[in-house]
Amino acid sequence: MKAIQIEKPGVVTLAEVPDPEPRPGWARVRIRVAAVCVTDFEVLRGAIAASYPVIPGHEWSGVVDRVGSASDESWLGRRVTADNEITCLACRYCRRGEWRRCPEYRQIGFAAPGAWAEYLLAPVCNLHHLPESLSFEQGALLEPLGVGLAVAAMAGLRVGSTVVILGAGPIGLNCLAAARASGARRVLCLDRRPKRLELARSWGAIETFEGPDELRRAAAELHPHGTDVVIDATGCPELLGLGLRLARFGGVLVLAGYFGGAETAVTPDVVHERNVRVLGAGNNSGFTETAALAAGDGLLRTDGMITHRFRLEDYRTALSPEQVEEPGYIKGIFIS
Repeated sequence: MKAIQIEKPGVVTLAEVPDPEPRPGWARVRIRVAAVCVTDFEVLRGAIAASYPVIPGHEWSGVVDRVGSASDESWLGRRVTADNEITCLACRYCRRGEWRRCPEYRQIGFAAPGAWAEYLLAPVCNLHHLPESLSFEQGALLEPLGVGLAVAAMAGLRVGSTVVILGAGPIGLNCLAAARASGARRVLCLDRRPKRLELARSWGAIETFEGPDELRRAAAELHPHGTDVVIDATGCPELLGLGLRLARFGGVLVLAGYFGGAETAVTPDVVHERNVRVLGAGNNSGFTETAALAAGDGLLRTDGMITHRFRLEDYRTALSPEQVEEPGYIKGIFIS
């Protein structure tokens, strides 16, 4: 099969690799759509741990075309996506739901072959059926939508909550969708790209801003006692202080962006004196099925963020800095 493969940091090719064969308890999925995530670029740079050579791709959808056990044949022909965590399911950590602490933990697209290929292997227990009302494109975005739902749950968002979202890229937009579905009001968004802010407004942001000073002034007016929940989806150290100061007394700052190992200076008294809770929102599994149900019923649809579509053969264009930095770019996907 054809697969986009990162041979080592900085070296990516379109390779011919053997078609994978599922072992008992596993399924082979014919990939229909695989999305491009910011973390895929971190794997390409070597900034995130991966098992090279690796086939990236952890946001995907497709059709089951082969299974390794006769007892799993009911999955054949079904439209699916899946959780990407591969664990033993038996150790003390798995039994507690702490998947990332499992000694056998691997993740599809990082330490196990991912979806930038014609076929992918996944444990049958990880599969989730896609409702017929969902396109394959929306199916491939259930993973980042699950991130948004996890952030909303972690932050305790509810009807009437006020929210500021720093960064209106794919994660920020998914957080916006989840926040609005949770009943949040007066959601403000910050981003430097007008196209993203235009989409944020159409998804329910009451106001959007390209500069932090404008956001700060508007937040003071609209949220005079401070903001209930501030979500940082930028991973930008320079904005961390802003996020802390926008949160109300007893409010929440959720770190949903990836900071890439950067260090930042934070004044602890800002957290201490106002009882701000700072929450890390990485590595939250278990929300894919919820995302599928919500999207399938029409409560949440996020495929409007897809702006660019590519074939596997277009990988050099799809992964070029010029493409990703284009003003109109929000989310790219590979289609097969």
